[in-house]
Amino acid sequence: MTDEYSRYRDCIIYQDGETQFFGARQRLDATPQPDDRFHLVVDGDRVDLLAAQYLGDPTLWWVICDVNDLAFPLDLPVGATLRIPSLERVMLSLLD
Repeated sequence: MTDEYSRYRDCIIYQDGETQFFGARQRLDATPQPDDRFHLVVDGDRVDLLAAQYLGDPTLWWVICDVNDLAFPLDLPVGATLRIPSLERVMLSLLD
């Protein structure tokens, strides 16, 4: 039971087989796929804007971070190449 003021009160318990994940989700499969696209980072790029451009939804910014193993999404290195998964693969992963 969580306290009404706890930051965990609205968390969801995810289950994968016998393993439970409290308030978190598992990472997406980051295995390169033939339908991946690539984006060369330029000055002013943000992961939420890239998610809107490539995936149609800025709230999927975390997908780009997961696939590219970005620990600091607000600090995209100019000149880096980001791999962007297809929207279809993202949606299939989210439904699993």
